[in-house]
Amino acid sequence: MNRNLPSGIYFVVQPQHAAALRAALGDAVVLIEAAPGDEIPFEVIRKASVLVLEVDPAQAASLARVSQIRAARPSMPVIVALEAASLSITRTLIRQGISDVATLPFDMTELVGQLLEISAKHAPANDLALAPMVSLVRAAGGVGATTIITHLAEALADCHGRSQDVCVIDLDLQFGQVANYLGIHPARTVLDLLEASERLDPDMVRDAAMATPQGISVIAAPTVIAPLEEVDVDRLLNLLKIARQSFDFVLVDLPSNWTNWTLSAALACNEILVVTDQSITGLRQTKRVIELFDMMNVSRENVRVVVNRVEKKLFQTIGVNEVADTLSREVSATIARDKGDLQIAQDRGVLLSDTNRKASFVKDIDRLADQICDRVVGN
Repeated sequence: MNRNLPSGIYFVVQPQHAAALRAALGDAVVLIEAAPGDEIPFEVIRKASVLVLEVDPAQAASLARVSQIRAARPSMPVIVALEAASLSITRTLIRQGISDVATLPFDMTELVGQLLEISAKHAPANDLALAPMVSLVRAAGGVGATTIITHLAEALADCHGRSQDVCVIDLDLQFGQVANYLGIHPARTVLDLLEASERLDPDMVRDAAMATPQGISVIAAPTVIAPLEEVDVDRLLNLLKIARQSFDFVLVDLPSNWTNWTLSAALACNEILVVTDQSITGLRQTKRVIELFDMMNVSRENVRVVVNRVEKKLFQTIGVNEVADTLSREVSATIARDKGDLQIAQDRGVLLSDTNRKASFVKDIDRLADQICDRVVGN
């Protein structure tokens, strides 16, 4: 009987009714034993996807609980359980916005039917649009991926003249610097959201995303080093999904260490930007990363190489053409090496685009943002 019930169904009923439910439905539902007039814990109201509430019409406090729930969660479906469901009290409750009425003691077959019908009616649409998501993968440490992602987020906030609500998620759990580079000090981090587990919802994600003066939002890495192996893949993917439902564009800064969850996060993105430089070490690591994506059958169209700190010298050891030949991949974008202003800006917790929009570095970032808008967002 309970096999097809969705999760998140809560009952607030007296002990004798709870015993019958426990015997029939087992752990498929959450049972809260309380008298009809007892106050309902806010956690119950917040967590429930469907609430079945016992009501005693003779008690004002019991009826007041319905109003309390409707005020706190207007869209949550509520089934009121009554021992004597008169027509007048049923009409009153329906006017308050309840979804259905169940009789006490429960007829389990009828009750399960009500729960399945209401759950199906209020289930979130599976085709809910997800915002574009792009990850930046550092081929090796120190190639400037965080510098690029912070500036790229600001550039993407204006996509072909359309304002975009951009969020950067710093998943470099051990050495993430996005918040520091932007001069912000968030109260919550990505680790707090991952630990929220099934309680995670759009409101929590929005609350954790701190706005910056540049008009973007940041979900920061933790301030303490977190063990990479303890990240739950399902929780992470759920976080990314909710973020994509809450913002217009999501950028993900990944660590250089590869684990199951970092690979899963990268594969969930519309595009993967592999950031490298022109060093031998950087190119060797980049080749290994690209081979990993090839092995996972990731479309080559979704993996793009960005070469950072390019110096336009007449004579250089490895030019951009040599980078493409070495990797057997086209270089999608190049970012000019800055002459020093970039480091000064980062030390101040601002972007170079805040102080010098004409800098070659900023212009290259803007071009990269335009490319991404063309490919991922559309004209």
